[in-house]
Amino acid sequence: MSPDRRLRALSIAPAAQHWLSSTQEARVLYAFEAVVNLINQDAHILSLVDARIGDGPFSLVLEEFPTGTQATSRLLVFENGLWLDDWLIDAEEASAWQPVPDWASLQAAPALMQHAAGDISALLAAHAPADSLARLVLAAAGASVLPARIQQLAEQNIPLLLDGITTQDADRVQEAARKLAGVGPGLTPAGDDLLLGAMYGLWATRSAAAAGELAALMANVASERTHALSAAWLAAGSRGEAAAPWHQLVDAITAQDPAALQAAVMRILPTGHTSGADALAGFVAVLQEAA
Repeated sequence: MSPDRRLRALSIAPAAQHWLSSTQEARVLYAFEAVVNLINQDAHILSLVDARIGDGPFSLVLEEFPTGTQATSRLLVFENGLWLDDWLIDAEEASAWQPVPDWASLQAAPALMQHAAGDISALLAAHAPADSLARLVLAAAGASVLPARIQQLAEQNIPLLLDGITTQDADRVQEAARKLAGVGPGLTPAGDDLLLGAMYGLWATRSAAAAGELAALMANVASERTHALSAAWLAAGSRGEAAAPWHQLVDAITAQDPAALQAAVMRILPTGHTSGADALAGFVAVLQEAA
C-alpha cells in the first residue's frame, strides 16, 4: 500500500463506531464531493465526511477525502476502519465526538429561546429558498411556490404536528409525522427535514424524557415512509443528536451571542437545497408554540 493511500480519521461519532464494529457487509449508498454515505446489512448508515463538513451523529471525519468513489466501489469493513477501493481509512486514533448538544441549557432559559426564535425567523425570512417549507411556516397560506399537493399536505399537517406537540397528543403527532414523512424533493425530503427540526425544538423546550418520547414516536412513524439516509437522521434526532452547526447554534443561544447565532444559522441554511431551511423552520415553529 502506498503511504498516500492511507487516510486518517480525525473524529468519530458513537453510532459510526458501532457501525464499524457491527458491519459484516456494506456498500456505497451515495457518493459526493465531500460526503460518502455507506449502508450496511442492517440498513444503518455511516457517513465519511471531509473535515470542511465536520462532525455529525453518524459521521467519520477524515483529514483528507478519498477520490474516485462510486456506487460500485469495493468495501471491506473492520472494527477500526475500512478499505474503500484502494484507500485505507484508519479510525483507530480518531477522537470520540459527542453528538448531543447541551439541550438542557436551553430548557432552563425559555426567555432566551423566544428571543432566538425571532432572530432565526428573521434570517429565514431573508435567506430561505422560495420553494422551502420554511416559507409556509413563516408566511400566510398561499405564499409558497411549492407544488399544490406538497403545499396542501404541509398546510394541513404542520399545524396538526404543532398542536399535537403543544397538547402532548401522541395520536396527532404520529398522524402528522406519517403524512409529512417523505414529502417533497431532495436527498432528505423536505417533510423529513421539518420533522427533524421539530425534534430539535422538542429537545430545546421539553425535559429529556418528554422530548425523547415524542421524538421517538415521530421517528418511528416517519422512518417507515422514507429512505435509509433520511431515516438515519430522524433516528439520530429522536436521540437528541445533531450535526456540529446545531451545537454551535445551541451554544450561541445560551451565550446570548447574536453574531455567533447568525453564523450558526448561516452554516445550517445551505445544507442541501432546502434541508437546512426546513429543519430551522421546524425548530422555530416548536419554539414559538412553547411561548
